[in-house]
Amino acid sequence: MGCLGSVPGAPEAPEIELDMEAVGEAITDAIKGIPDNIDKNMREFPDEVKNCQEEKWAVPDTTMELAKDYTQEQLQEAAIVAACGTAVKDAIKDAIWGQFEPKIDEQLDAVEELNNAMGKKVKDKAKDKFKESTIDPLVDKAVDEALEKAKSEMNK
Repeated sequence: MGCLGSVPGAPEAPEIELDMEAVGEAITDAIKGIPDNIDKNMREFPDEVKNCQEEKWAVPDTTMELAKDYTQEQLQEAAIVAACGTAVKDAIKDAIWGQFEPKIDEQLDAVEELNNAMGKKVKDKAKDKFKESTIDPLVDKAVDEALEKAKSEMNK
């Protein structure tokens, strides 16, 4: 059981509709900051490594480490990977979701059968499912593409 949609008489959420072109544009705008983050990491990481008490410095939001005798290529890769890490993806996802969630709320609030306690659960589940199946994968893909682009430019 547990699935509200299979319970007779339980309300169902309508399909959520968003202007996916606008979502794509918002994601594109959000990832424009990644090159600045890479530059910032390139400036800050050398001091972090130098000031590190250990032999190797753990690069934030990655599984990478930089040794005191790192190469320029290792520094660049660490700067790129950190600028495209989970924390960055999550921040972009939250920003995109924050921008479009009110539009989704508007759509779901317009469905009269959902304006009660059970309906709230249905709305919340529909929103979570939409975010997980639509917004999150689009952001992941865009950030991964930015990562690959930055890596390929590094190798030129």
